Amino acid sequence: MKANFSERLKGTFWALLLVALPFTSIPFLSRLLGGTSVAPLSAIFLLILVVFFFLPQFFHKPELSRQSLPLLLFFLSAVLSSALAVFIPFESFRGAAVWKNALEGILTIIIGIAFYLVTIYVLADQPSLRKTLRWIYLGGAIAIAASLVQSGFWYALGKYPEWLKGLQAMISVSGVLYKARVTGVALEPSWLANQLNTLYLPLWIGLSVKGYSVFRRKFFGLLSVENILMGLGLLVLFLSFSRIGWLTTLAMAAFLAFRAANSIMNRFLTKRDQKKGTQTKSFQHFLAKLGLWLSLMVVFALILFLLGVFLSRVDPRMEDLFDIDRYREFGVLGWASQLSFAERIIYWITAFKVFLAHPFLGVGLGGSGFFFTRLTPEFGYGLPEVIEYLFRDSVIPNAKNLWVRLLAETGILGFSLFCAWLSTHLHAAQRLERLEKDAEASAFGLVGKLFLIAVVMEGFSMDSFGLPYLWIALALVISVFRISRSAAKTEEPSGTTNV
Repeated sequence: MKANFSERLKGTFWALLLVALPFTSIPFLSRLLGGTSVAPLSAIFLLILVVFFFLPQFFHKPELSRQSLPLLLFFLSAVLSSALAVFIPFESFRGAAVWKNALEGILTIIIGIAFYLVTIYVLADQPSLRKTLRWIYLGGAIAIAASLVQSGFWYALGKYPEWLKGLQAMISVSGVLYKARVTGVALEPSWLANQLNTLYLPLWIGLSVKGYSVFRRKFFGLLSVENILMGLGLLVLFLSFSRIGWLTTLAMAAFLAFRAANSIMNRFLTKRDQKKGTQTKSFQHFLAKLGLWLSLMVVFALILFLLGVFLSRVDPRMEDLFDIDRYREFGVLGWASQLSFAERIIYWITAFKVFLAHPFLGVGLGGSGFFFTRLTPEFGYGLPEVIEYLFRDSVIPNAKNLWVRLLAETGILGFSLFCAWLSTHLHAAQRLERLEKDAEASAFGLVGKLFLIAVVMEGFSMDSFGLPYLWIALALVISVFRISRSAAKTEEPSGTTNV
């Protein structure tokens, strides 16, 4: 009885964590954490699950997945980099303490690892996986519904009602609703796009492509829940007007298009060979594939061009996208400044300079920002946002790019270990997709590949370890992999007996 109650309680907190995922920056939690904008509501339920369920179970029976090893080594390397950073002569930045920034960086990684390990711990079998997916869908539906309400008011009235602004202030640190851009229940439109792309859309797109659903019922006998959520999610992503968000989704679409075209070409060549009674030479096969890939590249280049034309007419930030004269006169940074993008490039360049100065172990978590006043390119001092960051804002500058941040703050060692950890998920996804007899596992093989594409792309826009989407998404892949292997092992003895 006690065990059943404990399981129900664990299931309740797990469901609350998943439904709360879209809420990224809760004000009271932000104040509790010292004013950080990364304050996900789900962290509260994560803490409960870790303290009362995960840690007692782990101490009783310590067990971690093999895929967790590179992640734990990455964490140790990040701690080592932060510890050895005491020997680096940091410049003063308005009295900020280097150790405090490093501690905050370590804590955010611990939170991320906790999301990852708890997800794997909870998802022990297929029933728990399917329940988890349903709760994730509900959280995604909340983000979609909030976004559609915001969009409805904006396009119908040209403004947001005061009660909606008040509601946003209750669930978001900024409390800002953006003109003609939806934010859902996240801090800003780009954060909404990030959560859609790193968790929800790859899940719904991958399962839709594979024709798998966690629900038996189909609307109108045709559309699954995943189909509907995918369509609405793509609409909300479009309404967010997040440029990196659009590019991430386009990258996933390109991947799906290339693999579909590749499969069609293979079937065509096989049928042609069977019909003629011949076999296509490897060189001819390669040329056929090359022609197909080049054609698809041209198609996607055209799509990018048309997307640019569309953005230049509807998004004020992109009006000068095709201003070739400015590019010729002022270069890439001058052209990018007209697109409200030069600031990001400046942050990336500066953080990369930090990496070049400390390539092996980096300068420790949170340490790269202390070098920004010395290493920022001269062009950056003509950008108001950069000036605000360097001379007025009390917040330490950051790279705004996960990959450059990893290089600058953990060096080659940390960057390599993090990439090695990601590669274990690619390996798991590839093995899952080969399990054609297990529709669920095979579907998650594709989902896992889409997750990784999204993580790579969105890493060029976000650099925080504290948001849960990346961790939970990748943990889902490993959980399905472990469940499928466990099911295969349990079937082996019965198969032997029958023989």
